[in-house]
Amino acid sequence: MRTIFGKFAISYTHDGKSAKRCSPPAASHVWGIVCCATMMAIAGAGCSGPDSPSPQDAVLIRTDQETVTQAQFERAFEAARIAYSDDRSVDPQIIEDARLRLLNQMTEEVIIDRRAKELGISLDDNELEAAIQAIKKDYPEDEFEQMLLESAIPYSLWKDRLRVRLLMEKVVNRELVQPVNITVEDIEAYYKAHENDYAVNDENPPEMEELKRRIVEQLRLEKVEAAYPQWMDGLRARYGVEINWELWEQSRHPDAESNGQEKE
Repeated sequence: MRTIFGKFAISYTHDGKSAKRCSPPAASHVWGIVCCATMMAIAGAGCSGPDSPSPQDAVLIRTDQETVTQAQFERAFEAARIAYSDDRSVDPQIIEDARLRLLNQMTEEVIIDRRAKELGISLDDNELEAAIQAIKKDYPEDEFEQMLLESAIPYSLWKDRLRVRLLMEKVVNRELVQPVNITVEDIEAYYKAHENDYAVNDENPPEMEELKRRIVEQLRLEKVEAAYPQWMDGLRARYGVEINWELWEQSRHPDAESNGQEKE
């Protein structure tokens, strides 16, 4: 269910407005590797200690058991920024949109990680290694490592991100995919509504089982996607998720804040 995480991120409200999702800049394939939040790539993420007077140690995202500090967010953003920055100047709005996107995604990951712990879901090393080998087999020898190198993404960071993504998929599979029930009536109704999409050449018609499999797969995806936002909202309320919007505004305008302090 990888498409789930690319399509949804929680929209949190700030001053009555929704925190919009934003599309990544060019090189989105690299952004997806690094920037679906970077919780496990950041030492201590999700296990922060008591709040410190230092602004960088202040808590930006909080649940009932886990926190993410401003410093952890900034390290995550810098890692992601390397992946799409180049020598050209970057539109400040692109940077702002990217930061908000990362904030939403990091919050979503904290929530799903918290849910995984509650359900007792984990990912062992054998599962991770099998997934790595499955990905690498689609690349010629050494090309995968070269792609990471050219994108300035450490292999260890990519591996940690994959671990997080796989864990998220296991949680979504348990919570949303497995409970989906698709009936014969669902399949027939979907086919009638999308008959043109499945138009076939009479000389080479598809196997009925293959056609049914494709429809079931699409129906399952649509049902999971429809259920996902409400599921996430429920988890957000369950774990008391909070974003420190005051701290967020300060991080957006650090120069203005320091200038104000100097005037005082």
